[in-house]
Amino acid sequence: MIIPFAKYLKIGKAKRKTSDPEEAKALLSQAHDRLDYVKNKEISVRTAKFVFEDAYEAVREAAQSLMSMKGFKPYSHEATISFIKEFHGNDFTEEDISLFDYFRQLRNDSVYKAVKVLPEDAKDCMVFAKEFVNKVKFKQKD
Repeated sequence: MIIPFAKYLKIGKAKRKTSDPEEAKALLSQAHDRLDYVKNKEISVRTAKFVFEDAYEAVREAAQSLMSMKGFKPYSHEATISFIKEFHGNDFTEEDISLFDYFRQLRNDSVYKAVKVLPEDAKDCMVFAKEFVNKVKFKQKD
């Protein structure tokens, strides 16, 4: 469950730091490179997990780049989602936030519980990741 961002700060799941535009730029570049790397990968029952995890990681890196610009460092994926909801709620819809959280939970289950990722989920995450990273790209130009 995603809680208000201030609570993540209070419990140490996110911390204040100096705004770092260079780190933000590097994280966004990494997100683009990651998507570029997986965009032409075949998505099958065997490969869905790996494509999905890279697509999710690109979303997380892009979101963290916005945090770095604002002077925050996340120590949980939930804190990253909470930050996006609180500080960029006008740029990302409730559906975007819900999808980000859904993919976070699926990634967690995949990595820590060996839950299979369906090819449809990998494809959906790729579409979401491309849109999300592009929104962050335009947001960083502001």
